[in-house]
Amino acid sequence: MKSKSIPSRLVPVTRRKVLRGAGGLLLAAPGILSARGAVAKSVLNVTAYDGFIPPAFKRQFETETGIEVRVRLASSQAPELNLLVAERASPLSDICTVSGNRIHQFFEAQVIEPLDVSRLANWRRINPLYTESDWIAIDGAVMAMPLLVGANVLVYNSKKVNPAPESWGAMFDSRYKGRIAYVIEDFLQCTMLYQGADGTFAAYIDKPDEAARAVNAARDLLIEHKSQVLKFYEDGNILRQLLIGEDVVLAQAYAGTLAKLIIDGLPIRLTIPREGSISFVYNFALIKNSANRDNAYRFLDAMLAYPEIGAQLTRAAGYTSTFLGAEKALTELERQTFMLTPDQLSRLRFLSYKAQALSSRLVDRAVAEVEAG
Repeated sequence: MKSKSIPSRLVPVTRRKVLRGAGGLLLAAPGILSARGAVAKSVLNVTAYDGFIPPAFKRQFETETGIEVRVRLASSQAPELNLLVAERASPLSDICTVSGNRIHQFFEAQVIEPLDVSRLANWRRINPLYTESDWIAIDGAVMAMPLLVGANVLVYNSKKVNPAPESWGAMFDSRYKGRIAYVIEDFLQCTMLYQGADGTFAAYIDKPDEAARAVNAARDLLIEHKSQVLKFYEDGNILRQLLIGEDVVLAQAYAGTLAKLIIDGLPIRLTIPREGSISFVYNFALIKNSANRDNAYRFLDAMLAYPEIGAQLTRAAGYTSTFLGAEKALTELERQTFMLTPDQLSRLRFLSYKAQALSSRLVDRAVAEVEAG
């Protein structure tokens, strides 16, 4: 399903479906959840994506606090925002899921409010790379709690692609002609990075002509090498089948799409190319005028109390946890599959909300031209 908005284009439902991991979540310090006072007989309403609230954590939180956590599943950002706007006068949620490039839009729609970080004793358990980023704040106020980071990755079959690729340029290597797959709109922005342009569009907010030239250059390169491509895919399930059958040996994808293949032992590997990667962060945000604000803060702080919860989130969603120490609760294979090294993290380029209208207009046009070219 193709969307004309950045987040839907970024992570359609078919690419967000969780990789359901087995096993429970053992919390290291029972009792910490109830340390703030007497057990409350109340509720907390969370609108979240499937897999974003580990079941074992939910059970323990409910047991130790008496707060019933009611989860309403969201499918993607646009319909979630529409729902929250419709409920704005009498919010039915206390916490919602919002991607980093959508925070400003949710705030301007008056459905979320700034976080009082002083009420989150465990806030420092989040990697500062995310808590100190520009996208998380509005007028100096922190707007959300980072959970998971996703990135475009260069995917390759380690038995068929040698040496291991380090650049998006591998996608244009004639040795792999007819064995390439990508999502046009996503790979076009990665191609911009490959060409030295700003694929996040943050540098072009007030420079539409420069942005157009950068997009056109990427478009022309994709058209020139269109014969390289076996499949312009939209559904992550399609890419998985192409990789399993070795019809495709190089691809652009989101890491969560392919993690299970690696865990299952297929020779699939992921890398963040040296030119960088278009990335995004999923967050929990506080609903404006929510009915259960105190419960929301207790819940968010409890999530941060245990690195194991970050590991469980990673297993469920296939993306890298933002929680410091989460990797310690993963197996060696899981760490290789899910976690990004400091060097890889330094290559992440986060989407700009302020540039969304400009990027959508130019990228959508370029995608149509690549398809027709």
